[in-house]
Parts: sequence; C-alpha cells; structure tokens
Amino acid sequence: MSERSPRLLDKPSIPPRKPENRKQRWGIVVAWLFANFTRVTPIRVGYLLSDRVGDLLYWRTRVYRLSVIDNLRHVYRGQISEMALRRQARRVFRTSARNFWDLGRLPHMAPEEFSRIVRLPEHDWSLIESIRDERTGGIILTGHFGAFDFASQTLFTRGYNPYVLTAPTVGEFVYAAVSWLRRGQDAPLEDVSPAAIRRMMRVLRGGGFVGLVADRDFADSGQLVELFDELTTLPVGAVRLSRATGAPIIPVFAVRDDATGRAQRYAFFISDPFTVERTADEEADVAVGLRKMAAVLERYIAMFPEQWVMFHRVWPEGARRRRLIDTIREATAERLASATGPDDQPVSVAGPAEDQR
Repeated sequence: MSERSPRLLDKPSIPPRKPENRKQRWGIVVAWLFANFTRVTPIRVGYLLSDRVGDLLYWRTRVYRLSVIDNLRHVYRGQISEMALRRQARRVFRTSARNFWDLGRLPHMAPEEFSRIVRLPEHDWSLIESIRDERTGGIILTGHFGAFDFASQTLFTRGYNPYVLTAPTVGEFVYAAVSWLRRGQDAPLEDVSPAAIRRMMRVLRGGGFVGLVADRDFADSGQLVELFDELTTLPVGAVRLSRATGAPIIPVFAVRDDATGRAQRYAFFISDPFTVERTADEEADVAVGLRKMAAVLERYIAMFPEQWVMFHRVWPEGARRRRLIDTIREATAERLASATGPDDQPVSVAGPAEDQR
C-alpha cells in the first residue's frame, strides 16, 4: 500500500457561484470531513461501523426497505423464504454503507492502489484496450450494483478516462457531498444536460469511452422490456447511443469482494461487448438492444442479489404500473403511425445521430 501523508486533505475549494446554496456548500464540507475521518480509520473498523449503519438504516427507512425487498422478491421469484429475503435485503443496506465508506477513501487513495485491490474473474483489461486502440468509442454500461462508483474510478485511474453523466436521485445536500467525493481522483463527471449529452456524443465519435448506469428508469421515459420474467421499463440511452455511433456496449460490474471484512477488494466483471444494429426500423433496433442489455443485467444481479443497491422499486406496482405500460404502448403506437406514409409504407425517420447535429 502506498504511504499516505499524515496531513489532512486540502480544504475544498468552493467557487463563489457554485455550489449555489447553503445546503450544497455544507454537503461539500461534510464530505471533506468524512474523507479525512476515513483517512485515519482502519478499513476493518470502518467496515464494522458501516455494517451497523446499514442495519440502522434498514430498520429506520421503511420506504427504502420495502423497495429493496420488492426488488429482491422479483429476482428470487419465490426461491427463498420471506425471512431469508429480508436477510438479503439487510445485506443490501450493508453493501451500500460500505460503498459510501469506500467513497470517502477515494480522495486520498493513490492511483496505483486501484490495481492492487481489483481482480478480474472473466476478461482482462485487453478487451477494453483493444476497443480503445480501434478508436471506435465504447459505452461502459453498469448498474447500481456492487461498488458501482469504483467501476468508473478504476477505469479512469487506468487511463481509459470514461466520460460519466450523473443525475440527482437524492436531496441536494447528499448529492453535493457524493459528487465532491466522486471527483476525488479528478474523474470527468458531469450532471445530465443537453450540452453534456452533446459532449458525450463527441467523446464517442472521437473514439473515447462514456459511462452510463442503466438498471432503473428514473425519468419514466424508457421502454418496456422483460426483466426477471416481468415487464418493467429501462432507460434506452446506451442502446440509442450504440445504434447512432456504432460504438460497442461494454458491461462492467465492480462486485464487492470483501466478505471477510478485512480489506477493500473488488471483483471486476468485464462482460462480452455487444453493438446495436442500425436498420431502417429504429424501434425494432432499440428493442433488440434493450433485450440484450436486460439479459446482461439479469445475469449479474442473479449472481449477487445482495449487492444490487437499488433503493427504488424497479418494477412499478398496481395502478401506476398499468398507467405506465398503457402510456408507453400508446406512445409507441403513435410513433409507428407517424412513421408510415399514405400507403402504410415506412418513411425515413431521423435517428439520434441526425438529431444531435
């Protein structure tokens, strides 16, 4: 392990106009204090504390607890008892708490440490390196799974420099703190915006890598697909980007490998890349790509369900589920109708690549 300086991290430099309010400023200050606390605390002690925090949050956050249990119920499909299901849900909270502890260590980790704490059970780094050498661009696909923040961070420290877009799914205080920690290695992270999406397209077309998380449709703007044999919606950004640019989608999952609780370790699963074919039927192309993406997510979530740190319901319930499915089906029917000419023959429709110009 590299030697660490005994001094504290430099105080965070906060530009006068960003962050824009007091909550965000305090979020960054708290993140700085937390990062310094993790610097002087042994990892084993930190993980013991994290597990207890995870247990506390499991019991104190009813909505998140029920969401995690519901997600795992879909994954296990009746293969385990209700009591075992709840034990697995509590392990999800512990995994998330350990992830946050590791995120606090991020600003004071040396780049060479990332290679030491990672093992590769499937493909090695040559798969990503070959895509980089071909200059086709690559879409790193992951989910809220394992230590997902360390997927992009490890790729960044190895020189692949993935351009990652993020979006707030928590309050601005927590989001400001997490965003500051995620930038601890100067990784290129940016909030989602039309300008950021245009920059992402330029990165891909220039042969670079971009990173996307794709295991929940947070904006309710995705498309229908079966996940664990039940309909839900998933975001289609990665699929449309692949179709528009020809860049392969490379699934990468950073699974926590610290069952003993004594050290920070990850197993990096780099799955076989796939591309989305571009034909005259855009919606069919997207549907095929989405099914491939869902199959990859299913495979790894089923391998390590207790590491799927998703605290929102992936499968909508009851009336909301019916409304969502009906709305998406109606929108799909309208798109198909608008894409047909007077003789019911498909007309040319600009794809995402043309829309960006």
